[in-house]
Amino acid sequence: MFDAVSLVSNASAEAIYQDLHLVPSYAAAHGAAMSIAFVLVMPLGALLIRGMKGRVAVAVHVSCQLVGWALMLGGLATGIRVGKILDRLHNNPHTILGTIIVAALLLQPFIGYIHHRRFMSTQRRTAWTYLHIWYGRILILVGIINGGLGLQLAANTMAGKIVYGVIAGIVGAAYCIVMVLVELRMTKVGTTETSEMALEERSKQSHP
Repeated sequence: MFDAVSLVSNASAEAIYQDLHLVPSYAAAHGAAMSIAFVLVMPLGALLIRGMKGRVAVAVHVSCQLVGWALMLGGLATGIRVGKILDRLHNNPHTILGTIIVAALLLQPFIGYIHHRRFMSTQRRTAWTYLHIWYGRILILVGIINGGLGLQLAANTMAGKIVYGVIAGIVGAAYCIVMVLVELRMTKVGTTETSEMALEERSKQSHP
């Protein structure tokens, strides 16, 4: 799906020309790893925990996100290699944004662990819960968008851009819709619990 001729022909004067033959395969590996991580595995892991319960939900969520994390790191390694060969490392929006996303996501497992420990002790959402949820959601969506920037930088074929755009668009839209529905449901549950606690308190006060 990569236009190898355009990709290599756009190399700068600082490119490592003896390694140019490696670029198409490394670029394809980078694109595949990052696409699978951000368009499939990470959104799936985030959604499955909302549709499952108990320890199984947590195990599935953690497993999916760790797989996505590993794919992301593999994509980072191949992307850095391509960037060094073509002298495109951190001198364009895709590589700069991509590095920021990866660096930010390296913190997510630790934030998730703190959230989980706090939730297990309080059985309620805490500030760490909201940080973990929205931090991950935003980074996943920005990662999907950055994939499109990568296709432009790589001089991908029109067919490749269309395929990625359609799949990423559907996944991104579905992800946003589910996020809204989940938050509405959680708000409703929270309102109901608050009302029940208020009624119980009033009952205690009226019947000393």
